[in-house]
Amino acid sequence: MKLRWLGNSCVEILAEKRVLIDPNYLLKPEGKFDLVLVTHEHSDHIAPEKLKEINYDKLLAPKATLEEYGISGIEVKPGMEVDGVEVLESWCWKAKESVSYLYKGVLHSGDSSRFPEVNAKVVFTACFPDFYEDYVREMKKIKPEVVIPIHYNPEKPEKKKNAEGLKERLEKEGINCRILEIGEILEI
Repeated sequence: MKLRWLGNSCVEILAEKRVLIDPNYLLKPEGKFDLVLVTHEHSDHIAPEKLKEINYDKLLAPKATLEEYGISGIEVKPGMEVDGVEVLESWCWKAKESVSYLYKGVLHSGDSSRFPEVNAKVVFTACFPDFYEDYVREMKKIKPEVVIPIHYNPEKPEKKKNAEGLKERLEKEGINCRILEIGEILEI
């Protein structure tokens, strides 16, 4: 399986299925995707103009996201499974409705600093400094092989410091964390 971070909260998973999560990217993904997954309606997680640039078969999103942007897709709720993707709870700040996704051991939780208790090898997480202790607490429960901070624009040095700060805090607790550059491939 290959994973790529495409900027902001956009992650590409290349496995049995090609999956794109939160299509508001800085590096345009290529090829056709089986699934596009959206965690919630915030504009830093979905950009309709970028969504139109992507070739895909199915879009999964909470009802509030589909309605807000007037897009068609499969309405998802925690507890569902669609094409091997588990839809889980999420607690995104000021979101009308949000979900987390787990696919082949890869967890993406949108903006949340709370995580569903799952067996995840890789966790993509936001990296807001006010929530570092929450991320540490949650990762101690989940025990992933690696945590990847996302939800920032690396072209803004002050924002990349958020990822670096989370990495330092997690590693103090013995939790493996890796910062990816945009477009860098992580093979697991």
